[in-house]
Amino acid sequence: MFDVLRTRIDGLDAILAGGVRYPEGGAAFMFLTGGAGSGKTVLGLEMVGRHWLDAPDGSTCLYYSVEHTPRSLYRKLAFDFGYYGTDAEVRLLPEEVAHKLVLEARTAHGTSRLVLTQATPASLADDGGGGSVDIDWILAEVENHGVAGPVGMVCVDNVGLLLTDLDYFGKRRALLATRRKLMRLGVHGVFVQETTDARDLKMPSAEEFSTDILMELSFQNQGGQFKARTLEITKARHQYYYRGPHHFSIAGRGVIRDTYLGARNERGPGVHIYPSVAAQLSIARDNHGGEIPPRGYEVLDVGHPALLEGFLDATGPTSGSSIALLAEPGTRYTYLGMRFLAAACARGEHSLLVSTKEDRDALQRIAWRELALREHVLDAERRFRPELRTLYLHPEFISAGKFTWDLMRFVGTDGEPEVSRMVFDNIYRLEDRFPLLAGQKFMIPALIDMLRYRKVTPLFIDLIPPGCAAGTAKFDPARYMVQFDHVLHLFLRERDGVVEHCLKVLKSSTGVFTRDAVVIDYAR
Repeated sequence: MFDVLRTRIDGLDAILAGGVRYPEGGAAFMFLTGGAGSGKTVLGLEMVGRHWLDAPDGSTCLYYSVEHTPRSLYRKLAFDFGYYGTDAEVRLLPEEVAHKLVLEARTAHGTSRLVLTQATPASLADDGGGGSVDIDWILAEVENHGVAGPVGMVCVDNVGLLLTDLDYFGKRRALLATRRKLMRLGVHGVFVQETTDARDLKMPSAEEFSTDILMELSFQNQGGQFKARTLEITKARHQYYYRGPHHFSIAGRGVIRDTYLGARNERGPGVHIYPSVAAQLSIARDNHGGEIPPRGYEVLDVGHPALLEGFLDATGPTSGSSIALLAEPGTRYTYLGMRFLAAACARGEHSLLVSTKEDRDALQRIAWRELALREHVLDAERRFRPELRTLYLHPEFISAGKFTWDLMRFVGTDGEPEVSRMVFDNIYRLEDRFPLLAGQKFMIPALIDMLRYRKVTPLFIDLIPPGCAAGTAKFDPARYMVQFDHVLHLFLRERDGVVEHCLKVLKSSTGVFTRDAVVIDYAR
């Protein structure tokens, strides 16, 4: 049997399939490795910090750092991260021992302590220090703290500097002995190790042999010269996990913005990990036991009758089906998309409008001038009603994983009602506004599937070249035909000197449709 250690770090527990599994009655042992500046210290500090802030009454957590002073670590926790947004009452106890600080937290669980210690290796010790420290010394201190009360977690950063006198096999023996000792004591261990280029290693590292979880932090070149932080789990004993590199970011205490998707939009201070798009889709499938929610049977009220007039025998889009609206320039595709959402709002349902073109103010002005929209989506002060959420996508350097992770968050989380419909206006050349999405052709198909697992009916709008309907422009709709349940073509046509707005159904996997175009009267 196994217990699970939740890290409580946004996204990390998701790629660990719920948390770190370890044998019942034992403890988890984790290694964080990576190059300089990759975020190892911050992640290790948050792991032990969050465990301390959620620890039971009377327990202690220990953090040893070779490179950072206890005072600087305290400032990070208090001022940079604000104790991760918790409501804990934290006080700094008087300093009684050189190179050691003690923080005491009062939470709903009781009182717990975090001890920050400067771990000075023998090779760096001097007469002004607090003496040299090695692994045996740390384990002895863990046992001493255990006499007074339970020790929840110990983190050592940078453990490699405490083992410099050992050869490879000596280092391996020391780490295995440390792991066995911590497991016997029931203390979770987090060791941080700075590494060089992995290609220089001649055999598996001592860390890889000794640990339950091995996480590698690094930088990945994206968008030319842009380097994104990535985290990859390369070993996980006892458990399933989602493989591949996952983007992550670090946010300070004052960076908590939920009004738009972007590089600085975070749920709170600290480390935020964004599973890759492939991992997010796997997580959605696993959470539903592999069963895809069925589409509905009743044809939806799609807001404007023209969107249904091309379908025959009372068929058309149903709930859970995906719709692509391919629009030529000059057509009123945004208006039709908003009518699609207004129909849901009229039924008391929640909907989401994602726009890469217009900000919230412009969208509200569009809604105000159209009576069919105004009465369903605006209040008396010309603002959107709560039933219609709007999200304007600012141009950003964000990865595909963060893009979809944040977008799915706006669909409905943290107790908010989930939306029943979503319009994405416009997916045309997203890489022009989001350079890190270049080449991410898998993102939209994965997003369609993830929305279906959330029982959301999506309408994606894309711009296509003018003249496609007339055959004067080259355009291949094949990728839309294989991705979406319904594909609609919105275009302009001139007859007898009059320009008509027309709509044609190109594909419907669940309905019957005519090959003829339907003329749109927007005033209906």
